[in-house]
Amino acid sequence: MKFEMEQSVLAEMAGKVKKIVNNSISAEILRGVYLECDEEKQEVSMIGTDIDMSIFLKEKADVRESGRIVLDARLLFDIISHAPDGRVRFLMNRQKSMVRIKTEKTVYDIIFFDAKNYPKPEMPFPEDTVRISGIRSMAARTAFAVDEGSAIAALGCVCLRTHKNRMQAAATNGRCMMLAKQDIGCGNEKQFLLPKKQFLKLAAMSADEDEYIVGEVQNRVVFMKKGMMVSLETYRDVSFLDTDRVVQAVQPEYTATVEARDMKRALDLMSADKENMTVNIVFRKNTVVASCGGKYSAETQLPAKTGTETPKGGFYYSLKELCSLFRVIHGIAQIKTDRNGATLIRSKDELFFLMPRRPIETAKKTNTKKAA
Repeated sequence: MKFEMEQSVLAEMAGKVKKIVNNSISAEILRGVYLECDEEKQEVSMIGTDIDMSIFLKEKADVRESGRIVLDARLLFDIISHAPDGRVRFLMNRQKSMVRIKTEKTVYDIIFFDAKNYPKPEMPFPEDTVRISGIRSMAARTAFAVDEGSAIAALGCVCLRTHKNRMQAAATNGRCMMLAKQDIGCGNEKQFLLPKKQFLKLAAMSADEDEYIVGEVQNRVVFMKKGMMVSLETYRDVSFLDTDRVVQAVQPEYTATVEARDMKRALDLMSADKENMTVNIVFRKNTVVASCGGKYSAETQLPAKTGTETPKGGFYYSLKELCSLFRVIHGIAQIKTDRNGATLIRSKDELFFLMPRRPIETAKKTNTKKAA
């Protein structure tokens, strides 16, 4: 093995592999990156896996001698990411099982693993595919509604649905449901169930403008773009919630229209202990009142365009789930609630469903706040 390539390209490749590799895996070789250079193709490729998710990357390089080794993924990233701009050179010494990594200022001699012992994951090419972009945005807007620890597989996933000219992402934890859409030319109608952890890893290494070719092969979903292929485990025989049925079941009686930023500001005035708290929402004439109790109590009022007012006691909801929602939506938010408290919150490209909760006990200590 003997090659050299730009530090910035190597650092980006090593960073993506590092996001995939699981450092808690006991098998040391699986904490590594499979690094190969090909003299004929003048390419360097990297492979990383945590069994549930795998990545294959390739880039052009100046290759003088072909070879393949396995290096600790975190160590490789630390070395390359801290190297100065410029060319980075790799030279393998097979007799000593070491590779020399030479940057502009530093030389490292690193012990490597024999690539023959690396369990290279299969990276099959799917035949029936669609085009998808906006992965990062979709993950940011939906992943918070997933119940990652649920024994029910569908509740631990984000469901991507593609149509001819639109993509929709859906997530639910059984108490709330988030739908987000994006107008793009996908092609065919498809559905993919993506486990939250793997979906967030993919989003972290993607930009919204990245366009992927996506398809299924057996129990894997494969995302492909130039120089990169990501394969992650999915559930082919698991059905997802009928989101249309959930939305249609809500027959609104009480309505309010607010600015999303005003609602976010109002919720932020609640106690910092959001995990198990409930917030009481009441619609009054031209006003939405939000209040909560716990270690402290707080009440905020914000301007709104209201229709029929809610009952005097209003309804209670998860403060954590509402805070998560209003962090990711923007512009005008329409809130529609039925007589039982089931609520739909709609913005331009999102629709959120939320079930009411039982109120918590009244706080012993109070600290009332009102929004300006």
